[in-house]
Amino acid sequence: MTQRKASYEADEIGKLVDICHSNLKNSPELQEYLRKRGMDKYLIDKYKIGFFPQNLNMLSKYVNFDLLKSKNIIRTNGTSDFSEYHTLIFPIFNEYDEAVGISGRATINSEAMKNLGIPKYKNSSYKKANILYGFNSNLDSIISKKSAFIVEGYFDQIALQKNGIKNSVAICGTAFSKGHYMKLRRYCDKLYFLLDNDDAGFRSSQSIFKKFGKYGLDMKFLKCTKEEYKDIDEYFSCNSISTFKKDFKVINLF
Repeated sequence: MTQRKASYEADEIGKLVDICHSNLKNSPELQEYLRKRGMDKYLIDKYKIGFFPQNLNMLSKYVNFDLLKSKNIIRTNGTSDFSEYHTLIFPIFNEYDEAVGISGRATINSEAMKNLGIPKYKNSSYKKANILYGFNSNLDSIISKKSAFIVEGYFDQIALQKNGIKNSVAICGTAFSKGHYMKLRRYCDKLYFLLDNDDAGFRSSQSIFKKFGKYGLDMKFLKCTKEEYKDIDEYFSCNSISTFKKDFKVINLF
């Protein structure tokens, strides 16, 4: 991809992000959902969280629809899962603060989603193995502390941010990759993994250590000793940073 094309695509996705963010005021339901998840105006604005437009004909007047189709945001027939189900929008930025994609979350009842065969999240097309959520806004803190906390989900990363752990990033619905590792090692001496507090999270931790543990960075994998919390977002919904060090311990992977 030429630099000119990449810049054009980032500009168009950036327009969509701004439209979605502005459009959030038109969804009291999503605003209430975010409030219940502990999101205030500062965090919503910081992450440019938004509501995908319901009027796609109007959207087509402002953003190149052919580009949105190529990014799997709009279907070839002109409809979109993002306007129908995955309406809560998390913009995805690269380290240069360029918008490269979006991730939409369905906020309808989880049992209803399961019955309808609707996944919780839907991502547009972008190179997930090269992107870390929150990296663009937290790079200064990562450089300053020479370390990074790595979590799985968007709400997990935001929960760390809200509780003062600003040197944090999330992998975007994919496995921790060589691209992620190489990006972080430029700025870090230590990596702290806070993956989901279940068997899948433990297996992921083992896989990451096996792949990357021999390449020089100090990698530690932390697990919450309170098993009732499935992830860091759930933990911080009921606890504070004052108990974090006590409740999370380094685990032995093998």
